Amino acid sequence: MNTETQRRILVVEDDALMRKSIVTFLQENGHHVLQARDGQEGLDVFHRQAPDLILLDLRMPKIDGLEVLEAITKESPEIPVIIVSGAGSMSDAIKTLKLGAWDYVTKPITDLALLEHAVTKSLERAELIRENRRYQNYLEEEVKKRTAELQQAQKLEAIGTLAGGIAHDFNNILSAILGYTEMAKGALPADSQPVKDLERVIKAGNRAADLVKQLLTFSRQGEQELQPVRIQHIIKEALKLLHATIPSSIEIRQDIDSNCAPILANPTQIHQILLNLCTNARYAMLKKGGILSVSLSQVEVPEAGLPEAPKLTGGTYLVLRVSDTGYGMDRDTMAKIFDPFFTTKERGEGTGLGLAVVHGIVTKLGGQITVSSEPGKGTVFQLYFPVVDMEEPVKQGDTSSVLGGKERILVVDDEVELAEMIQRMLADLGYDATSFTDSVEALQEFTGGAEAYDLVITDMTMPSITGAELARRVLTVKPGMPIILCTGFSEIMDEKKAKAMGIREYIMKPVIKSELAKIVRKVLDNG
Repeated sequence: MNTETQRRILVVEDDALMRKSIVTFLQENGHHVLQARDGQEGLDVFHRQAPDLILLDLRMPKIDGLEVLEAITKESPEIPVIIVSGAGSMSDAIKTLKLGAWDYVTKPITDLALLEHAVTKSLERAELIRENRRYQNYLEEEVKKRTAELQQAQKLEAIGTLAGGIAHDFNNILSAILGYTEMAKGALPADSQPVKDLERVIKAGNRAADLVKQLLTFSRQGEQELQPVRIQHIIKEALKLLHATIPSSIEIRQDIDSNCAPILANPTQIHQILLNLCTNARYAMLKKGGILSVSLSQVEVPEAGLPEAPKLTGGTYLVLRVSDTGYGMDRDTMAKIFDPFFTTKERGEGTGLGLAVVHGIVTKLGGQITVSSEPGKGTVFQLYFPVVDMEEPVKQGDTSSVLGGKERILVVDDEVELAEMIQRMLADLGYDATSFTDSVEALQEFTGGAEAYDLVITDMTMPSITGAELARRVLTVKPGMPIILCTGFSEIMDEKKAKAMGIREYIMKPVIKSELAKIVRKVLDNG
């Protein structure tokens, strides 16, 4: 029998001849045998070597078998104890079984095969108990795992619900901020300092709107439009903004290849990736300072992939590398950094979502992210993005002039500031716009003079009659009526559903004047 699989059997017997007989028989049957001459020695061997089974005499000097049995079963009830005795009575046998003995064999043992049967039976029973315990432990771990997954899913669902509420209210606020700022800018001399200041407000407002979109994307409530984009320009711009938040004790070094090919991505997501990585690097170097390095290069990955990034297929990739000289991470920490809600930051300083978001974005873009780190030696993140066809045109901003018109437009929004703002924007573009903050009154106005209006622009979430219901009733009064539906966020309406019910355009707030002008003109020109 292999010594690694042998069971250790402790024989506690004060009769030397009987002990030798039992030991010899057990050894011949392949067992590893330990011996003790009395109860005290038996307890000593038990504590030193933890046997798998114990054969225990009942009547012994110093400490008798009952005391030894009681001590062993109290400390290790999972170890089988078989009483081997010729001096005990029936009451002793019953007492031993009550104390936890697994079996009782009487002396003299005329057929040692009976003892082997009792030993084998007890060892098999012990193994079944261990196997059952392992299975129970496995089930408990699975329950814990599934419970943790459910709790995580519930957290994500809660974040999604919160994100929707934030998006709706915050986008309404941003609509007013951006809209009125844009109109104030248009009323001032183009080269004046106030105009430059207002441009900064608009830029900050657009960044705030992008952050709301990021939150919706993470909570799976928003879709990001992908387009060919040269991320080197986004990275350089983001690093300029980061300079203001990075303390002077941290040096920023950059090596950005301006000739990198475009990748299929969303500009907001790339900005978000760099912001999260650099924010973590900043935190790691906040106390002692250090060097934050950001580089972007283009590489060719062989068909066999890369050892550090085995999931990549052959082709051309951009490599975004962000490294710091901070306190670094051990292996256990690195194994968890992409888990949602895991953070090494102090309470209140991190959500644990940053790297989970980064990992999700990179993976969805067909890339891979790798990390290397050692305690005290800093951390390096490398992000691989597949480039798109070099012949595919990179999407540029629309530079066409803002066009207006003379048509009459009905505007409906329960927010007074937004209704007035959209009306003024349309008036500046030459349209004859009438605004309402009550959807019931707006419907009455339209019903009484539908032919006078060429277009309806309505908010989605309103009391009394929602934008979707208003659109349905408007189309009942005047089939084919052009309608634009605006929303800060809606759980029950999206672009596909809106167009399926006859709404021409579905736009998310905040809406700036130039975007509104294009959409209005597009809807009116297409009849």
